Amino acid sequence: MKAKYIILPMILVISMALPMFGQDKSKVETKTITKQDDISNVLGTPIYESTIDSLNTKVWVVTQQKYEEMMKTKTGEVMGEKKDTNMKMDKETKKAMVSGTHYFIFDVTNITNRKEVADTSAKVEIVSPSKKISSVNLQPMMNHFGGGVLLDEKGEYLFTINLNIGTGYKTTQFTYKIK
Repeated sequence: MKAKYIILPMILVISMALPMFGQDKSKVETKTITKQDDISNVLGTPIYESTIDSLNTKVWVVTQQKYEEMMKTKTGEVMGEKKDTNMKMDKETKKAMVSGTHYFIFDVTNITNRKEVADTSAKVEIVSPSKKISSVNLQPMMNHFGGGVLLDEKGEYLFTINLNIGTGYKTTQFTYKIK
């Protein structure tokens, strides 16, 4: 009698589970999605990266020559700066981008929702090895900020980035050595 109470629920469980194991798996399609608009994929490892108050900041410094070469390739489309895109630039903006010896790229992302921070502006202050101070207003691009900087001395530079996020300023400071 007791066996009847054990066997009956087991048969019921097995009969309910069989359709689940018999499903055809060929209908399941998966795709690997690569985020193409992330400049990290293009530029490689940043020279500086930090996360403060849910903001992840990354910085790259490339020579103007390397920057010009990148803009002539598919990289320019990924970074949103290729000349044949719909992005219109005035002469002053173009001049700010290509002035100096290097191109400064600053990317900031909110790590809580993995999106760009809206309504922001950025400025970088540079202290050269000889203690000369200069500053550059970084131009907003599609997914980052950028601008030409003059790094004509060998030695260690001090960079201070001021990010205006509407509700206040976030400041990031780091050093970078030019050899």
